[in-house]
Amino acid sequence: MARLLRRPFAKRRAVQLIEEALLLTVALVALSLLVGGIESILKQAATYTSNIWSSISSSLSGIFSSAFHW
Repeated sequence: MARLLRRPFAKRRAVQLIEEALLLTVALVALSLLVGGIESILKQAATYTSNIWSSISSSLSGIFSSAFHW
């Protein structure tokens, strides 16, 4: 009798482990997509900031180079 009760529990436990492994896989894929998206946004922000800084720098250089001749 005890053997008959153990088998369904073992199968349920195996099914539960497989389900948890699949959920963990889905969570890891979602996390990697989120990190990739954040990385892409940060790279674009860095490029945008760099372009703005270059523009401001060249504008200031143009203004002050015409005002002061070294």
